[in-house]
Amino acid sequence: MVMATGGGYFSDDFSGQSEVILQTLEAGIRLGKPAVILSCGFEPVSVRSLSQKMLGVFPLLSLVVCRESQQSPMVARSFGVPEQRLVVAADEAIELAFDLRPTVLGERLGINVRQADYAGVDANTLSRLREGLGSAISRLGAPLVAGVPISLAGPSDPDAIASLLHGIPGISYTSYPVATPQDVVQQIGACRVVITGSYHAAVFALSQGVSVIALVASPHYRSKMQGLQAQFGPACHIVFLDREETATHLATAIQDAWQAAGTERQRLLQVARQQVSVGRAAYERLAALVADVPANPRNSATSELTGISTQAPMNKDTSELPVCLSPEEIEQFRTQGYAGPFTAFSPHEMEKFRTTVCERVLPTPTPYCPFGLRVRHLDSQAVHAMCSAPAIVERMASLYGPDLVLWNSNLFNKPPARPEQQEEYPWHQDHYNWNMEPILNISAWLAITPATLENGCVEIIPGSHRQIIPPAIDTDPAKSLRFGGIASDPAYVNETRKVSMVLEPGQFFLFNERLLHHSNPNRTTEHRLGLAVRVTVPIAKVSEPFPCVMLRGEDRMGFNRYIEAPLDEPDSHWLASLPPGHDYLFDRPIPGRGWHVRETEGPHHFAWTGLEPETWIDFRPVGVGDHLLRMEVVHLLTMAAVSELQMQVNGQAIAVHQEQVGDTLVLDARVPDAVLRSRADRVRVVLKGSPLVRPCDLNPESTDKRSLGLGIRRIALLPMDASGTEVEAEATNAKAPAPQPPTAWYRRLLG
Repeated sequence: MVMATGGGYFSDDFSGQSEVILQTLEAGIRLGKPAVILSCGFEPVSVRSLSQKMLGVFPLLSLVVCRESQQSPMVARSFGVPEQRLVVAADEAIELAFDLRPTVLGERLGINVRQADYAGVDANTLSRLREGLGSAISRLGAPLVAGVPISLAGPSDPDAIASLLHGIPGISYTSYPVATPQDVVQQIGACRVVITGSYHAAVFALSQGVSVIALVASPHYRSKMQGLQAQFGPACHIVFLDREETATHLATAIQDAWQAAGTERQRLLQVARQQVSVGRAAYERLAALVADVPANPRNSATSELTGISTQAPMNKDTSELPVCLSPEEIEQFRTQGYAGPFTAFSPHEMEKFRTTVCERVLPTPTPYCPFGLRVRHLDSQAVHAMCSAPAIVERMASLYGPDLVLWNSNLFNKPPARPEQQEEYPWHQDHYNWNMEPILNISAWLAITPATLENGCVEIIPGSHRQIIPPAIDTDPAKSLRFGGIASDPAYVNETRKVSMVLEPGQFFLFNERLLHHSNPNRTTEHRLGLAVRVTVPIAKVSEPFPCVMLRGEDRMGFNRYIEAPLDEPDSHWLASLPPGHDYLFDRPIPGRGWHVRETEGPHHFAWTGLEPETWIDFRPVGVGDHLLRMEVVHLLTMAAVSELQMQVNGQAIAVHQEQVGDTLVLDARVPDAVLRSRADRVRVVLKGSPLVRPCDLNPESTDKRSLGLGIRRIALLPMDASGTEVEAEATNAKAPAPQPPTAWYRRLLG
């Protein structure tokens, strides 16, 4: 057996080391030996040579054990590790530290800092740390500070610790000699709190019931520390070192951790005990794998035990796996505008992605775009994992070179067709609405669920990318609410040459920004779900309000702004992100979905409903008792938008009363306490049923092709003791005639 164990080296920062390890594993596989990776972390990879090597070796491994659940399993799957050979366990060092734990909590403040390029820590970072650390030590009464080095050379933790602590007044710093891992573990076990920029110092501390302040200044350590935080909980507190308030945050975090350390100890030890059990279970699978290795593996058939293959296929050189386009496929893309289909994931993997997208991504708004199906790679780990699949990225690199920028993505959740809403996408070229210069893009359309003729798969016209086709003046709004009224002039479309791209889940095809394509209505009873991955090169300047993600290589131009790839799903942070209070004036990002972009009118802000058929907004839970839901409408196009409005709170319909106050239409509804309490985590207000109208359909001279419902300036939940009597009085009166909208509502929109 050939084994690689205990490290976070599968990353761009350690690509050379990783490639050597993979070559060793590959040599064992060619000799018929089982090859395994134990207790490792995996990061997204953009170094081409490492990515290709991982694509070649990972599918042939007999067992892969990830040491955290947040990122590593997704990366391992994307490089072809079969699901039945993938295990999520814990870091193997946890058991060592847990067994050496002291009987009582220590009283030292442990310090570790890693000064290295891959850690993102330099002299300026140490200066900010020194300020926060000095403030915290002063508040705590200058506890005994102990250095807990992990790396003794290249980079040297003792040197970095000494540099950090130099000049802090009143400090009592002791550097204890360490010669073995056990020495380090015992020094950490004598601490009450450990501040660390090293992953294993955090592992040793948490496993002994010692709270941790994790210092993060790079993507490499962010993924490591967030993995530990997911395992051990809030006693692993992360402080990001690239923030202006780093010193303040660090001082506060140290004080809070110091005070809570006593109560956190038993919980941490219980978690560590569970992690030890999980780790041992993984090693039991390894033991079973060893026991099942045949005496002459070169001549034995592949055996199976607990779903793990002990031998890799011997008839395929891993360097020959088809991760790039062939010359024939490159020529097809050049002359026909597309290539494929290819396979990026198995149907089993896509079912997991589908579940995550439907249950955790689509129901949650994104702060990057008002339309919830767009750019979800910026806040969803699952969507980013699909966008960054090596099978997609490496084929794109065959066409557009080594440096690739993920600038956009779109989820297509095509519903079953209805008479009033067909959701048909007319023939179009993608470049019509894109804000980039020059317009240079390659897209991958990835099927999450089956894409068939019946449910409206994408259809293309090969070779149509050779000319820029003028857009049509208008389109039928019943075809697709999200299409914006832009389509190709039908006079230029020859449908006799079309090709239907029927795809299984996990399959994709590539096409450029000028290829004519469309999709028919979905004639089935199930949604058709797919993902379009939009990629450009650094020479293109993207002028969108959302950032880019560097998908592969590097940006030497500096035209675009970037963020790091997400490490979890958007629902993990949604409730905590809800603004305080219950009176929303559209003066900050909308905590909901289905709204058009916020607009300003004098000193006020408002937003239109209608971006999606259903619009909603979330509030934090309210106090006890009935509440008044008040909504102020300042713009509408037809009174049917109000008369046919259906309003729900926490899924239950409520009656609405209306009154015109000047140019504002005030909608009030009494919400019983029982309705507000039916959800413990939030109050969700849903607006639906309003007919959506496009200004261009009412006034041919208008260029506004948005589908609009109501323009709303305020939504508030008010205690009934403030206005309950007035609402009850309205309910007993005869219904007043519907108010007529002020002329200004029409004039501004219809020109």
